[in-house]
Amino acid sequence: MSPSTRRQVVFVAVFLVIVLLFMLTFRLSIVDGDSMLPTYHSGQIVLVWRRGPFCPPLRRNEVVLVRQAREVIIKRIARLPGEPLGHSFPDLQALAFRNGLADYYEQHIVQTSHGPQVELTVPKGYIVVLGDNLAVSEDSRVFGPVPEKDVLGVVVNSPPPPYTSIRP
Repeated sequence: MSPSTRRQVVFVAVFLVIVLLFMLTFRLSIVDGDSMLPTYHSGQIVLVWRRGPFCPPLRRNEVVLVRQAREVIIKRIARLPGEPLGHSFPDLQALAFRNGLADYYEQHIVQTSHGPQVELTVPKGYIVVLGDNLAVSEDSRVFGPVPEKDVLGVVVNSPPPPYTSIRP
């Protein structure tokens, strides 16, 4: 085999290894719907780092792809395992009681100035996800906490949202 042929074979082999590593590490996904407006628009492509055994732990405010029922949805992590739901906006604890989801959370009795009250915390191995557009998002306020094992990956980058020309 000549030196130039050998270089071509090595180049093709290295290229294929790089493509294979990229395919095993990342995935592309298309945003469907308006639940993540204004951060991500419907039709926008996002680059997702697949979750695996060597991935760092999830962090609050990361945008993730989650398997929910038979769909893959994109949402932002609002609470991590062991964190209280709290009463900040949106009042996730009040919504959990109102929507009949309180049983999906760990319940603790805490003493307050108004007497004992139930405080809900996210169970171990689960996270709470919310859409950025709370008015239209179906998220943990509707279906409760999500198992961490159902997180498919973390969004790491995306091109700008698609723009459409407005014609008179």
